Amino acid sequence: MVQEPYFFLSYARKDNPDEFVKRFYDDLVLELRQIGADPAAQPPFRDVEGLGLGDDWARVLGAAVGHCRAFVALYSPAYLNSEYCGKEWTAFRDRLREYRRETEIDVPALVPVLWAPMEGDLPDEIARFQYHEADMGQEYVTQGLLQILRTEPMGLAYRRVVRKVAARVRMAADRFRLPFTSDLDLGEVRGLFPAGGHRRAAAPGAGHVEIFLAAGVADALPEGRHRSEYYGRSPREWTPYHPPKDPTVARRAQRVIMESGPYTSSVEVVDEALSSRLDESMANNQTSILLVDPWAARTPAYRDVLADYDGQNRPATGVLVPCHDSDEESGGESIWEDLSHVFWRNWRRQNDPHDPLFRVRVGGEEFDERLSVMLVVAQNRLMEMESTTPFRVPTGPTPPPMTGLTIPGPPVPAVPADMPPRFPYLGGAPTPRPVAAPPPPQPSGGRSVPKDPDDDQ
Repeated sequence: MVQEPYFFLSYARKDNPDEFVKRFYDDLVLELRQIGADPAAQPPFRDVEGLGLGDDWARVLGAAVGHCRAFVALYSPAYLNSEYCGKEWTAFRDRLREYRRETEIDVPALVPVLWAPMEGDLPDEIARFQYHEADMGQEYVTQGLLQILRTEPMGLAYRRVVRKVAARVRMAADRFRLPFTSDLDLGEVRGLFPAGGHRRAAAPGAGHVEIFLAAGVADALPEGRHRSEYYGRSPREWTPYHPPKDPTVARRAQRVIMESGPYTSSVEVVDEALSSRLDESMANNQTSILLVDPWAARTPAYRDVLADYDGQNRPATGVLVPCHDSDEESGGESIWEDLSHVFWRNWRRQNDPHDPLFRVRVGGEEFDERLSVMLVVAQNRLMEMESTTPFRVPTGPTPPPMTGLTIPGPPVPAVPADMPPRFPYLGGAPTPRPVAAPPPPQPSGGRSVPKDPDDDQ
């Protein structure tokens, strides 16, 4: 019996962490089952699961691509620069062309997924296969599915895309039977990409905001913390407000940023590379926001990094410390005193109405407004820095003298032999200054004559 994988998952291993690809693959299979598909009869193919020890990978991959019912491609800059992804994509595209020649039907069995944002337009042949529909959400278009999966794996935005992809895969797999490409040798396939103009990751500039999280996790609560409901499996799942308006505070921050203007955003966890990451953001004309859990700031891993940040000048970076009103453990002063020791320089400007880049004890009702104002101020300061930064000539070797451009001065006149030595600049000795005669003696008892200051010269 010929194996016909229900779908083939094509992705670039270079920039895709396996755990996220596996999570998407598992969620897609689960969604297919929930909508009535039976992928178990013809199991889907992912290279890690479909390849056994000692298998001829080119033969196994070729058989899977040549017989699969649907083809799910995770588009990313690395994908469109991958030779073997290009071979897989082109081989399946050729099967669609063959089916169209036989039936005059275009089968939507090639299902692209925007895994990571890309810069510029896709080549026409690739752009024919649409990876976005209106009901898949704006976050998916601007951030890609990988970023959504990282920040909100249980959220509506991620589930929406998974449901849409599953519906398209099921329709193609259950309704159509594409012609097989038996004995497909991917090594012989001339892939459509890497394209001549290689795709690059979108380089976020002034419209991008970096969010850095310093938060605890549920299975290892920070020192003195006993309420685990505010935390999840990773710092990205921190929810300081209950009940949360959004699944996580990181997701809420991204929503506020998106609503504040034409901005994109990304979320990272604070680590020892924070300083270099902030330098990189500044070099890319980006603003940054630090969301800090006061409890997590007690842990050495966060405390030292945040204290190091406190000693730096970061005019385009804001710090926001959320606190839920009904969180009794955060109501005492000891946690805030400890935090003041970490941010002892910035603490003097906490909640300053004239300097809104350091906000402490921000409640759930004011989070959106405080973050929005912080973002505007940080962006304005960034633009001010750009307009006032002086131009600096690059360092390099000292240039050689340009003798050909030297303008000669007037000739020095010759000194006549009989000229008295009155002109030192012509080589003679200076003429002695005549000495004034001493004043006549004053008569006895007469008035003293005031001394002329020039007499001493």
